Amino acid sequence: MDNNNDINNIGFKLVMKYRNVIFGLATIWIFVFHTWIPVFNNPTNSFTLVIHYIEEYIRKIGYCGVDIFLLLSGMGLTYAIKKGSLGRFYYRRIRRVFLPYLAAGLICWPINHWSIWEFLGNVSGYTFFTKHIHTFGWFVPAIVTLYLFFPLYYKFFSKVKSKFLFTVLSLTLWFLLSILLCDHIRFDLYGFTNRIPVFIIGIYFGEVSQRPEEIKFTKKHYLALIALLAAGLFLAYMYNFRDFEIIIPGGKALLPNILLSVSLSFLTAKLMEIFDRRTPRLGKVLNALASFWGNMSLEMYCAYICFLVPFFGIFVNVLAEITVARLPINLVIFSITSGISWIECLLFKYFWELVELPGKRKKVDNIRNEQQSVT
Repeated sequence: MDNNNDINNIGFKLVMKYRNVIFGLATIWIFVFHTWIPVFNNPTNSFTLVIHYIEEYIRKIGYCGVDIFLLLSGMGLTYAIKKGSLGRFYYRRIRRVFLPYLAAGLICWPINHWSIWEFLGNVSGYTFFTKHIHTFGWFVPAIVTLYLFFPLYYKFFSKVKSKFLFTVLSLTLWFLLSILLCDHIRFDLYGFTNRIPVFIIGIYFGEVSQRPEEIKFTKKHYLALIALLAAGLFLAYMYNFRDFEIIIPGGKALLPNILLSVSLSFLTAKLMEIFDRRTPRLGKVLNALASFWGNMSLEMYCAYICFLVPFFGIFVNVLAEITVARLPINLVIFSITSGISWIECLLFKYFWELVELPGKRKKVDNIRNEQQSVT
């Protein structure tokens, strides 16, 4: 069986193949949401007016990148849970987020004038649940919470015969609880809980991608995905620019983001496959570039909350008073943020290699002793 030819026609496996690429594009989109200084905010003609609206639209819905992360994380966890013990699963998840988040907390501590208790409450995620999700870097305590509960959910999910029905029932239960508890929980928590459905969908997609029976995508599948993308873009416009609401509080981070994260993930994977197949050199370059940011997505996020988010408003006001070409400024900010994140990524990687080195040496020694005893 030709693995590559098979994967190229199977959308779910294709998403996993280009997972880092999609992560990278979502990382860049979140950067645009957090820190992009509008370039065409003073349109002078009909063309620049159209570009202004497109730029503002893309920037304003950039938080959808978070939903793409959660969708792909749900898919990836269905693979990770099968590699080793439960303790190993938790260790690898916590290891990924601990150092970048701790480093961000240490930097923000003096900037925000926290007390020692505020620092501990923020980096532990305590204030996420007791005060406000945006007290400090909400995404990390949110994803860690999902990591913690995933094995329990997956234990039941993996045993049921109809995983699709189980997923539908889980989403229905989430919906009912969201409605029933809307007068009893803080409104800001819906910024987190409204992302749970896309994570659950990701779990289902991850399991589908590992099935022996293959679901080959045809033109009809991709036309349906394009239709989902169009619907998501329209609803995102209605929610963000026309104050359209549904009965779920904070609904702008719900249905539009599910439609956009699902459609964009599958369509991006297919587009990358086309590049790899028809223009291999270009595909290789695009893959490497996007994967570069995909591999350090968390470090980029922590850089935002350390350096860019606290000072962005001040920085924009300064730029507004002087005449500066904003596109080069955006590119410089992005380059500096990427450089800092890359250095952090390398340092954290080497740190964990040093921490795990004694265990690796012990494992090698045990293997050698076993081989010597056999001989």
